[in-house]
Amino acid sequence: MATKSTILVFALFVLCLIICSSLTAGSQTIPTLNQQPEDTTISTNVDEHKTQGDILVRSNGIREVFGVAGKGIRVGVIANGAQSINISQKNGELSTVHVLAEGTGDEGTAMLEIIHDIAPDAELYFYAYGSSSDTFKTAVTGLANAGCNVICDDLYFFRQPFLQDGDVADHIRSVLKANPRLIYVTVSGNFAPLHYQGPWKPGQPYGKNQTLQDFGGGACAVNITLLPEERVIATLQWDDPWGHSFTDYDLVLTDPRSGTVLATSNFTQNGTTDPFEHLVYDPPGPNAEKVSLQIVRNGQTGTPNTLELFIRGVDAKGVDNAFMKDPTDSIFGHAAVEEVVTVGSVEPAAPFTISPDSSHGPVTIRYPVSTKRWKPDICAPTNVNVSGAGNFPNPFPGTSAAAPHVAGVIAQLWSAFPDVPRDQLKQTVYQSADDLGAPGWDEVYGYGLLNAERAYRLLFDKNKPTFDTSEAILKP
Repeated sequence: MATKSTILVFALFVLCLIICSSLTAGSQTIPTLNQQPEDTTISTNVDEHKTQGDILVRSNGIREVFGVAGKGIRVGVIANGAQSINISQKNGELSTVHVLAEGTGDEGTAMLEIIHDIAPDAELYFYAYGSSSDTFKTAVTGLANAGCNVICDDLYFFRQPFLQDGDVADHIRSVLKANPRLIYVTVSGNFAPLHYQGPWKPGQPYGKNQTLQDFGGGACAVNITLLPEERVIATLQWDDPWGHSFTDYDLVLTDPRSGTVLATSNFTQNGTTDPFEHLVYDPPGPNAEKVSLQIVRNGQTGTPNTLELFIRGVDAKGVDNAFMKDPTDSIFGHAAVEEVVTVGSVEPAAPFTISPDSSHGPVTIRYPVSTKRWKPDICAPTNVNVSGAGNFPNPFPGTSAAAPHVAGVIAQLWSAFPDVPRDQLKQTVYQSADDLGAPGWDEVYGYGLLNAERAYRLLFDKNKPTFDTSEAILKP
């Protein structure tokens, strides 16, 4: 039987919910909420170093009105390093962080600051990825063993398969299976500008028993103008089984005027190796340089393949060919795991257009069966404010800035509704997003822009307590 005080508390709670709901009513302009709880850990987004994403994804509303700040939730971050955590803490940007491996650099520090802005009561952990896929798997296991409920990374490995699951994807899937109270958040990647995927098509002959790939219309080369300080990093894979590639391709970089070979990648594929080629070229001089990148097939040309090529280290404006600028299907690796929350990035102002570099889906998988995976899942803001501790860039760019917003909001929601199963929590986050792009899920924005307030409201509606109102008559 409800007491008068219980009824009054519930009435005030519902009133607060109505106020918070007004955040989403018909405008991109978000009003300030004046009502705040007594909890001294609650922080408002007034400092210039606080991420403006806190307001844009409406996490500030549920924190300031309901005190939802991540209490009881452990959030782990995996990145290159967190060397300047002490500076960030001294300046009031971070609370205690359990550093299990410090690493080098401060991308982790910036990610932790974003999570702390959104969920200041969450217990934070950090584990540097250690520069290889094996040490990265160790970091994932370490954070899971530390009891983290949310793990967020901003990593990708070009030595992992593009067109099937590799050992990193398999490891994350196994960790999630063993830890039902864990949600994994990662980035879609920043590879939309310079990506190609297409079928093998015989083009011009190149050398003895060698044939160039025809990218379309007889074009057999990617033409690049390298500016000073730029370098070509090109990675090619194709849809032979990982570890059992029987079709032999090479990458060749030439001077288009003289035909001089500047760099090659010519691993031998003989049925026991990976479908993988990786070329790096650093220009020798201080001036701009024109180069041409070609895919060479050795031997027979009849076996069909799907080829996937990424180029990094070069401004997309310096690449002449439109076929090399296809963002579709540029998500790969553990970001393609269905159980993982994969985050794209949008600009931090209405109309929240997709960032030019944010990778698109869907994801093509060839083994063990041919299928498509519907990634990304959701988007959050990029180019947001951080302290810049350790001379880290401020504003913080890329999907690496977007992913910790999602991790922070998940920490908020799970702290408020600890009994909600993780799959229900994830689906609520997707269902409550502000739809962007094509209606419903699409390969650019996923389900749209993260909306913490609407997710909270949906979870409250499904999990709210019941009250006995048989004596709910208040007497003077």
